[in-house]
Amino acid sequence: MSKSVTSVTEESAYGYGIPLFDTRVNLYQGGVLAVLLVSLVTVPVWAPPWAYLFALANIWAIFAASWDIISGHTNYISFGHSFISGAAAYTTALLTFNVNPDMAIYITFPLSVIVAVVAALVFALPSLRLSGPYFSLLTFVSVLVATKAVFIFSTYTNGEMGISTVSVLTFDTTMLFYYTLVPAVIITGALLYISRSNVGKVLKAIGQNEAAVEAAGLDTTRFKLWGFVYSAIPMGIGGALLAHFYGNVEPIAFLIVDRSIEIIAIAAVGGMGTILGPAGAAYLFLFLRDEVFKAFLGPNARWVAIWSVVLVLLVLSPQGVLKRLWTFLGNLGGDSS
Repeated sequence: MSKSVTSVTEESAYGYGIPLFDTRVNLYQGGVLAVLLVSLVTVPVWAPPWAYLFALANIWAIFAASWDIISGHTNYISFGHSFISGAAAYTTALLTFNVNPDMAIYITFPLSVIVAVVAALVFALPSLRLSGPYFSLLTFVSVLVATKAVFIFSTYTNGEMGISTVSVLTFDTTMLFYYTLVPAVIITGALLYISRSNVGKVLKAIGQNEAAVEAAGLDTTRFKLWGFVYSAIPMGIGGALLAHFYGNVEPIAFLIVDRSIEIIAIAAVGGMGTILGPAGAAYLFLFLRDEVFKAFLGPNARWVAIWSVVLVLLVLSPQGVLKRLWTFLGNLGGDSS
């Protein structure tokens, strides 16, 4: 048993000697964060043609940070997060398609988030008692089942054609950008707070040595379940946002496991367990995929290029490119942690 991990777990759970929220950021780290945040907020000013792309990236930042709070912290790698966001999106779509096409967003949105949380708990409750490949396989199966269900119940879901009765947030790309940016910033900030709180420290300790955490007297299943709830709520928000972003909900864009793999890749490139790393990597991933590679290579070859870049980055920097940059900036400021 690792004494250090046990000690960290006990302190993390009960607050002995560890601040609730670690805000230590040196001048270099703070400066880079400030520049990036200002640049992001002013995208419609200095790059109006990219406003739509970055609006979409805002939603993917929510997805990546949401996945990271559970899988990036506990090392329980989930392939089922597209199922959670897809459940929210399809709830919105099904309500407008089968019940009332004019149903107000203030009704569909919270209902969609609730369904996403319930859907997450349905597969979290049995799967969190598993570990390693068994957990990942079960989450993977949840996506397959949900995708097949869309085709089986095509009378209600419109099958592979999808549902186009969802209202679009706005056709003004500047407003669309800010409609997605605000929840992205709030959610990322909230998840960062959780990550650096005592609960977040326990989740990370579970990822390091779950047996030691249990030996410290903590119920790891309960903490993992709370982690899933913290992950499912923003995933539901992101899924509902994405439905209103496109105005069309179809399995290839929302449900298939490819979407989960993209989220995992983004989180890994950014730096798992950091929240800010995965969120930041979402902008890099989508900019390369939908702007750079699509312009030079076309809509199909861009996928070869983006996955090649991901592969190279993971080989060169397994801990995550943005996490490595953050550590470098910390060392410049004399922070050896």
